[in-house]
Amino acid sequence: MNIPYQIMVPSEERDRADLVVQIVALRFGTPVETVTRGGRLSASALRVRRVSLYLAHVALGWTLERVAHAFGTSRQTVGTACTRIENARDEPHLNDLLDQLADTIQTLCDAPPVTDLPDVA
Repeated sequence: MNIPYQIMVPSEERDRADLVVQIVALRFGTPVETVTRGGRLSASALRVRRVSLYLAHVALGWTLERVAHAFGTSRQTVGTACTRIENARDEPHLNDLLDQLADTIQTLCDAPPVTDLPDVA
């Protein structure tokens, strides 16, 4: 019996990884389901996945290994994605978009939880 290697990841890290995928998928106009399903990904879903891996590394400041654990993939896959996206940053439009996405992710993830809202029915 061959059981895939998996490591325990805190739920907060999985939530942040999911948030990154959702933000990138929304901005790229790709359904999240096409990015998160198993099997071979379409070109657009693969692009969203690579950008998500890259932004988790850059915007969240996670190591490649931490990104791999949170996304349930290998460190090599994350490294390849980061290299490809970094090489593509020469295009000004993509560079600006990645900066905007990184800022959005950092703003959302660095903000303290809201705990002082009044109870509403």
